[in-house]
Amino acid sequence: MMRKTLSNIKRYLINFIKYIRAGGVVYVDIAQIHYGEMLRGKCALITGGTEGIGFAIAKKFISEGAHVVITGRNMEKLKNAQVQLGADQCEILVWDIRTDPVKEKLAQAIEQLGGIDILINNAGIYNGKSMEEVSVSDWDNVMHTNLRGVYFLMQEIVGYWRSHNSRGKVINIASIAGILGAPIPYGISKWGVIGMTEGFARDYADQGIVINGIAPGVTATQINPYIDIQENSYHDWAKNKRVCYPEEIAELALFLSSDAANHIVGQTIVCDGGTILR
Repeated sequence: MMRKTLSNIKRYLINFIKYIRAGGVVYVDIAQIHYGEMLRGKCALITGGTEGIGFAIAKKFISEGAHVVITGRNMEKLKNAQVQLGADQCEILVWDIRTDPVKEKLAQAIEQLGGIDILINNAGIYNGKSMEEVSVSDWDNVMHTNLRGVYFLMQEIVGYWRSHNSRGKVINIASIAGILGAPIPYGISKWGVIGMTEGFARDYADQGIVINGIAPGVTATQINPYIDIQENSYHDWAKNKRVCYPEEIAELALFLSSDAANHIVGQTIVCDGGTILR
């Protein structure tokens, strides 16, 4: 008992010193709006849905009446996420957006759901290497996931909606790294996603296909493993001195996917606590 107490005290002191050096300690309570059934009867495909932003979006959509299929590269993670989300409203699909044939995988998702009304392009990777460290394989891995995968999935889903004379919504998860500019593949890929969002939106809005994006700031997800929101949400980049939460991105995604946002077209909405403000 004494050993455990001493261990806890030591841990507290180490964390206290770390946070003081960082600039402070911030705890956050996230308010979520519960509309009821804003997406009742809608079917959504969410790539990268086993954790982080994708999982939060899936959870929010299900709470608002949607039937979703989440994708990921690991079946065990997919099954765990499905258990948490509820198998009655959540389908799972193993899909490596880098290499798997998009047409075939999209057809599987459509079969699972009986159709798709909303696409959330969320799957993405960040390798954390500096410009000097990036290899050709690093570049290709990030670009194939974050940019090429998004492009060809949008190409296929737009083709599907047009061939069925139906409407649809696409939300592309970008990043403020694509707005600020960056010398690494992640930021460059997200810059491409923002441009792609505008281009597709401009060309297909008159056919009832509405495409927008969200650019999160530093967010408490697996991409940023150094952030532990149970301990501290502080981050000195944001003007409000904290990180973004996946649930906040999910709120935005819900609104943009709903009929309440039909007149918002080709926009990438920033959620970063004021980080990009000069």
